[in-house]
Amino acid sequence: MKIGVLLSSYEGAGSDFEDYGYQDPSLYVKQHEFVPLYITKNNAVQEIDKVCEENFDLLINFLWGQRIDVVAGIDAVEYLESKGLPFIGNTSKFLSISKADFKKAAAGIVLVPGESKFPLIVKPATGCGSLHMTEKSVCHNPNELEEQVALLKSKTTDGIIVEEFIEGEEISVMVVEVDDEVIAMNPIVYEFPVETTPTQKFLHFNNKFDAVDQGTIKFHLYQGDLLDRLKETACKAYQALNVSGCGYARVDIRASGQDLYVLEVNPTPAFFYKLGNEFGDDYVISHCFPGGHEGFMETLINTKLRSSRMLKVKTTYDLMSDKYNDIMHSSNYPKVFSDIVSRYSFQGSVLDLGCGTGGIGTLIQAVHNATLTGIDLSPNMVAQAKHYEKVYLGEMQNIMPFVGDFDHVVSFGALHFLQKETFLNVLDRCFAQSRHSITVGIEGISEEFNKRLAEMGKDHLHTYNNTPVIDFYTVPKGWRLVHKQRDFFWKSPSTGDEVYGTAYRFESFEE
Repeated sequence: MKIGVLLSSYEGAGSDFEDYGYQDPSLYVKQHEFVPLYITKNNAVQEIDKVCEENFDLLINFLWGQRIDVVAGIDAVEYLESKGLPFIGNTSKFLSISKADFKKAAAGIVLVPGESKFPLIVKPATGCGSLHMTEKSVCHNPNELEEQVALLKSKTTDGIIVEEFIEGEEISVMVVEVDDEVIAMNPIVYEFPVETTPTQKFLHFNNKFDAVDQGTIKFHLYQGDLLDRLKETACKAYQALNVSGCGYARVDIRASGQDLYVLEVNPTPAFFYKLGNEFGDDYVISHCFPGGHEGFMETLINTKLRSSRMLKVKTTYDLMSDKYNDIMHSSNYPKVFSDIVSRYSFQGSVLDLGCGTGGIGTLIQAVHNATLTGIDLSPNMVAQAKHYEKVYLGEMQNIMPFVGDFDHVVSFGALHFLQKETFLNVLDRCFAQSRHSITVGIEGISEEFNKRLAEMGKDHLHTYNNTPVIDFYTVPKGWRLVHKQRDFFWKSPSTGDEVYGTAYRFESFEE
């Protein structure tokens, strides 16, 4: 793809960030062509008009300026949005959210700092990079507070906030949108020099850029007891802003004992910068995201350009969610799967691909002590799967890399939507992410069935016969096929066709 990269031009601006260069995805991602597009504040309209004439397949928006800044940002993005071109990255809404706006939106969802007890910290209400903040931004008494408030007001006309300084670990968590889900990457925690006092341990401007870049302040991947809570808190903080569609963010958190305080949600992570930079965000992507920067970019692209077909499938199942359980009970799925459940173990954790309303999970829990996790496209369907501990919204092949390992993986009534290459990718992941068993139902879809769907105007429901694909699949070492049985599966509510399929069960064993 030919992708235009919108950058806030420093030319003639005298920006404090000029020395740190521009973001450049081409340093990390080689399968696409990235064209840098420098947008100035004063000529943004004309420059964006020119961009619109160049027929890019997609745009990535790294414009970051606030309305008072000397570089292009909110105003330019508003104009870009008026042109209707698809782009990844900051929307004008996200860029416009101040720290005070975040605290208001997040109140009651995540823990945020209070505003009454010393030490207090004085911050600009908008902007990024901790600009204008220094070691003295933390105030221990009213005199220091008065001095810092006056000083900061002299530097910015866009408002300030004063909040309690939380002593503890400085942590940041990158989040990324994957289909309709928000996924958190591994947090990083910053290490300050041993002589740093508790109220000096924060990333003001010089610390964030010079000290981190020079290695005086280091960071490492967080692996402590709060790992899952940090990820969950970061996702909740991002979702609280209702900025779905931006693609990514970085959430800054202070961990004080067991309490996690969210400081802000930053729309401009320091990623795709020079190779080997020490800012932290590129490190997390390269070491923690499946496929590194290339996988990260493909996730952003795929989420933004989701196929209209799968969106129609999602809508179809949303509309039929109220009657789906009746359809399931009239099919032969319950009998086929109940027979399997009675013969084999599903004890432990279970990942259900295409879980729908949770019918398969209900059958499992009727016999086994199992905890259930699902993946499905339809929010209306999964709203009924209340017995599942967690359900991820999105396409299984996109979500699976982020959900971890399970004792068992199951899927009935979903894999026929996958074309061969995608099906093989999902099957590979099933074996990689399951410890004990994989149980799947594969429909023997006929071309006549698909033809009748197309004639009815339902070609978005076109499905695939993956039976020969799984039959010729090379089962990994340490696994064996223990069950294979063909049976009647279901009758199409659209065409009346009877669909037969085969149930497969693979189990791991010690060689």
